[in-house]
Parts: sequence; structure tokens; C-alpha cells
Amino acid sequence: MIRTVGLSATHMECRNLQESMVVMTDLLAFEKISEKPAEATLKHPNTHWLLVLHDGGPDAPAKQMHNHWGVRVRSSEEVDRAYEYLTAHKAEYKLGAIGKPTWSHGSYSCYFVEPGTNGWEIECYEAFNRKETTAQQFGAVKMAHWSEVYPEDRFPGRGYVPQGFTHGTLVATDLESTGEFYTDVLGLEVHRFSDHVIYVKHPNTRTFVAAIEAPRKRGGWPLYRGGATARQRGCVGCHKK
Repeated sequence: MIRTVGLSATHMECRNLQESMVVMTDLLAFEKISEKPAEATLKHPNTHWLLVLHDGGPDAPAKQMHNHWGVRVRSSEEVDRAYEYLTAHKAEYKLGAIGKPTWSHGSYSCYFVEPGTNGWEIECYEAFNRKETTAQQFGAVKMAHWSEVYPEDRFPGRGYVPQGFTHGTLVATDLESTGEFYTDVLGLEVHRFSDHVIYVKHPNTRTFVAAIEAPRKRGGWPLYRGGATARQRGCVGCHKK
């Protein structure tokens, strides 16, 4: 078993680096950590997970919503205001589809597509977390991922404040073997949410990956991946399949 210390980074291919990066910073509260040709590393200041953007050019393949990422706000009202703000600024940021807020898996969420065709979720688990026993389920991934509230004056004028970068999702053709790989090879926790979904996390943090059982589709990006940092030198890459 590889002794990992945490989920460290996740990678996203886009079609225009600058267009996608401004969506991440202006609409989701990420900050740029570094940039080099065709690549930028971003981080939400309130959580540890890194987001690495890769410029795949205008012909980069369209992505499926099954593979998306999420940030979290504190109240359901903020999700509604996020939907209103995204809709009002859709043309400015070259956004794709924007879904009306809806309830799913205990979350009240708004989903949208950024210019590089990647899906994003602005979620809230306010209702789910009202009972402590409920909030502690599934490795407590639906509880707050931050120790301090990210203040509105750091992200003013939108009506919502992303408090942290919480999760990503991937498609697994065999959920049982996928779960065994994460536990037996990478030493991560696996929590069964439903017959077709598992949550994968490191024991010391609440950042998680939701693996959804579904048939594999053609296309995709061979470097579309997440990363876990090992105790020894080096980084372990987990390819999304």
C-alpha cells in the first residue's frame, strides 16, 4: 500500500486558458498560484486542494457533466443568488448551460458549464447538516471543509461566497474494483453513498472524489486526473476512468 498524506491536486483541460481561469477567479473565488505556457495552478484560499488548468486548444474534446467539480456556499439562498449572477453574466464569461438550482444527494446545487465545456457545481448542504448524526455520515464530507468563514469582503458584489473547493467527480465502470484500488493501493477511505456512487477521501481531510458507476464513453482527455501525495518523495497520479 502507498501511504498517502492527502488528495493534493486535480487537473482540468480547457479550450482557452485565460477564459477558463477568469471564470475560476471571478465566479468561484479561486486565486492563481502560478502560471506557465498552457498551464496554470489555482487554489481556493480557504481549502488546500489545487486545481491545475491545462490549455488544450479550441479543438479540445467536450467534457461530460459526470466529470465535474464543486465549490460550496453556506446557505441555500446563496445558491439562488449564484444562479441569478451566473445567468446575468453568462455572455460576459462565455458560459455554457446553466441549470436552475435543484435538490440532489442532500445538496441544493446550481450546475453550469465553463467556456472549456467543463461542468461545475455550486452546492450547499445547509439542510443536510442540521442534525449532527446526519452530518457525520459518509466521512463527514458534507460538513464544512474550512475552519474559518471566507468573508464577503474578499468576494464582494456577487451575492454568494464560495467557502471552499470541496470535490470532484469521475466515472467508474466497475465501482467495486475502483473502491478496492483506492483503499488497498492508495490507503484512502471509501464511503458508500448509494448503489452507484462512492465517496473517496483521505482520513485526515474532507476533500472528496465522488465515483459514479456508468458506462465508459469514447473521447475524453488522457491526462484528466487527480493526485494524491505520498509520504515518500513523489506524487501518485490517479487517472480518471
